Order: sequence, then C-alpha cells, then structure tokens
Amino acid sequence: MPNPILKIKRGSGAPTSLSTGELALDTANKSLFVGTADGPLVIGGEHIFAKKTYADSAVAAEAALRSAADSTLTSNLATAVSNAASNLASETSARQAADSTLTSDLATEVSRATAAEGTLTTNLAGEVSRATAAEVALGTRIDNVLSNVDGPALDSLSEVVAAFQTADSSLNGAITTLASTASTGLANEVTRATAAEAAIAADLAAETSARTSAISSLTSSTSSALASEVSRATAAEAALASDISDIETAATALASRVTAAESDINTLESDLSAEITARSNAVSSEASTRASADTSLGNRLTALETEIDGGTY
Repeated sequence: MPNPILKIKRGSGAPTSLSTGELALDTANKSLFVGTADGPLVIGGEHIFAKKTYADSAVAAEAALRSAADSTLTSNLATAVSNAASNLASETSARQAADSTLTSDLATEVSRATAAEGTLTTNLAGEVSRATAAEVALGTRIDNVLSNVDGPALDSLSEVVAAFQTADSSLNGAITTLASTASTGLANEVTRATAAEAAIAADLAAETSARTSAISSLTSSTSSALASEVSRATAAEAALASDISDIETAATALASRVTAAESDINTLESDLSAEITARSNAVSSEASTRASADTSLGNRLTALETEIDGGTY
C-alpha cells in the first residue's frame, strides 16, 4: 500500500491552543509550535529565531556614511578657508587700490601746489620787475625834473624838493601795495596748501584706520568661523565614533544570539531526527511483524492519518 503522509495542524498565525505534545505549523510566519501545559510554545522557525545574517553590511554602510560625512566636512572646511582667503585678498586689493588712488590724489595736489607756488613766484618776480621798472622810470623822471628836461622849470629848491617828495610818495605807495598784495597772495596760498595737506593727511589716516579695522574684523570673523567649524566637526566625529561603537557592540551581541540560536536549532533538529528515526524504526518493525494484516493495518493507518491530520486551527 502507499506510504502514508503524516500531517500536523496548520494555520496562518500562532495557534491559540494545542494539546500537550501536539505540533502545529504557522504557515504565514514559518514557525513551529508544540502544545504545553502553559499553552502553545514556539520551538523553531522565523517567528522566534533570527535569520543567520551578519552585521558586516550594516557596519559597511555606517562606514560609508562616516566617509561621506568626513568628505562633506572636509569640503565645507576647505570652502570656508577658500572664502576667507578670497575675502582677505579682495579686501587687500581694495585697500591697495584705495592707497594708490590716495597717493595719486596726493601727488596731484602736491603738483598743483608746486605749480601754484611757481606761478606765485613768477607773478612776484613780475611785480618786482615792474616795481624796478617803475623805480627806474621814477629816477629818470627825477633826473629830468632836476635837469628841467620836461615840465615847468623848477626855479627854487623848494619846488625841486616838493617834486621829489611827490614822486617818492607815489613810488612808496606802489611798492607798499605791491608788497601787500604779494604777501597776502602768498599767505593765502600757504594757508590753502596747508589746509589741503591736512585734509589729505586726515583722509589718509581715516582710510588707513578703516582698512585696518575691516581687515581685523574679517580676520576675527574668519578665525571664529573656522574654530566653530572645527569644533562642530570634532563633535560630529565623536558622535559618529560613539554610534559606530554602539553598532559594533550590537552586532557582536546579535552574532552571539545568532550563534546560540543556531546551536539550539541544531540540538532541536538532532532530537527531532532521533525521534523520527526511532518512530520510523518502530513503524518498520510493526509493519514487518504485521505483514499478514495488510488490509486491517491499512484501515488502521487510514484512520490514524485522519486522526493525525488535525486540520486547520
């Protein structure tokens, strides 16, 4: 007769109740249960025992994340340093341009003042020359008066003296006016040049102070930003190292649990195999001794199949 197929109770999900020693299979979760006095107990399968997996992939993924984070951190730090260097270079270039402009303006002002002083000197020399010419003309006139070349005759000494005093007064007035005008123009030019030089010096000092303050502020902010970024990177690396350590610890514990579960499964499989072998031997022995009762045994086996096949739960 055909070999009988022995079946146990089966269903989707954990069984709610089993007789003591009765087996049942959870087909949905691939788990094996046995009935105990305290209720169904899972003894194998994916429902209770973890699959044999290793934490290598998790550690590798974490290492990849850490490498990516380190790369991003390095890139950000390099960008911050580059930006700071670029800002410093721009500020230095702007300061140099301002210094060049200031120097050019100062040179222009000095050139203008020099030209003005030259013009003033020329004008003063012209005035001196004119005064000299006027003095020469006056002397000539005096000589003419004394020689009675032109004008009415000077018949007395008093007329000669009066004429000389009149000519001398005109000459003194012209010289005094010329000297006053020249002195005033020179004083005004000196005052204007002094004020311009003071203004240029003040502008140069203010520009130098502003540039120095800007460079100091930029250096301070750059140093602060770099220090903050380094501190954040250090904290991130410490946190990442702690996470990796926790993952490695969890992986070790998981490996230990997997090893223990494998050992329990191997023991259970060995016990089940021994039990199956013993029962198979008993069935074979029983079949051998009762070969003469095939029909009766077949009926009994059919009944036994029906009884063993607990159906669904």
